Amino acid sequence: MNIKAIFGNNLHIYRKQAGLSQEKFAEYLDISTKHLSNMETGKAFVSAELLEKISEILHVSAAALFYTPQEKSADESDWSKIEAILSEEIEKAL
Repeated sequence: MNIKAIFGNNLHIYRKQAGLSQEKFAEYLDISTKHLSNMETGKAFVSAELLEKISEILHVSAAALFYTPQEKSADESDWSKIEAILSEEIEKAL
């Protein structure tokens, strides 16, 4: 599974868990439902700015959106490294 598909699948799962329709979630993110749909299906990828918004609205870490259960379990140091990289990329983008 590629990174866009992993992200899209997780985005879909977390959005559904939050009880948000694509329309409402897209509205919160200030994007079109088509763009959200494309991200959820792996046809489009997320920008750093949008990743930050998604993380805040869904109340999940940005790293959680890239996790797959088939991968090895990440320990605390792995999560810290992932969070540091994502934070750095978000800062660069802003």
